Amino acid sequence: MFEFNATFLIAMISFVVFIIIMNAILYKPILSIIAQRQNYIDDNNSAAQNSKKQAQSILDDREQQINNAFAKSKEIVSSRVLKENETAKNLTDKAKAESMNSINAGKAILQKEELETSNALKTNVKELAEKISSKILGENITIDNVDYNYIDKVLK
Repeated sequence: MFEFNATFLIAMISFVVFIIIMNAILYKPILSIIAQRQNYIDDNNSAAQNSKKQAQSILDDREQQINNAFAKSKEIVSSRVLKENETAKNLTDKAKAESMNSINAGKAILQKEELETSNALKTNVKELAEKISSKILGENITIDNVDYNYIDKVLK
């Protein structure tokens, strides 16, 4: 079937030499270029990942700063509101106290005037009772014994 002679042996040797030459001339540079490209891709990929991490870190930092600023502004506003509410409460309490003092002073004046008026009416009641008695009876009558408690009950 197959003959193994020198031609076959030379073809084998030439094939091996061809493979060695092709490996040295073609395959090694191609493999080197492929390795360089893979390194370039890996380096760019890792640089992109680092850039993405840095961008995320900066974004998180900015978000934290915004949250801190928001919390601080909220705290400032709430403290201002509390302060102003306290000021308003103090002012209303002061106004209430002044109005209560004014009302109490007015009540005291009214009570004093009521007492003076009541005393004046008591004496007027006595005088009117004497005049009415004098006109009805035709004599001059003086009332010595006056029950002022009874007069107070009638007036109230």
